[in-house]
Amino acid sequence: MTAGLVLVRQRPGSAKGVMFITIEDETGVANLVVWPKLFERSRRVVLGASMMAINGRIQREGEVVHLVAQQLFDLSADLSSLAERDGGFRLPTGRGDEFAHGSPRGSRHGIG
Repeated sequence: MTAGLVLVRQRPGSAKGVMFITIEDETGVANLVVWPKLFERSRRVVLGASMMAINGRIQREGEVVHLVAQQLFDLSADLSSLAERDGGFRLPTGRGDEFAHGSPRGSRHGIG
């Protein structure tokens, strides 16, 4: 699971309904793949969230790494309340740079 600000949404006509999303947190960017079934179930989150959390499966092909989304959560309300927070913004997720550097706890997916 990871979370970040939504930077880019792409749904190319040649991708057969697959949505590609790029998110960013303080450690870098992550590339998401949202299959058509999940897109339809989570359309409001996919198209409207300015910040989201994603539960998914890491897919690596050579040096290209994606997170294939299985669940999406809209964190836009949390984003808008950041200015009012006194403490840090904690998520029950791993570090966003796991894509580049591997999981700090090890991984079942052979990364880290």
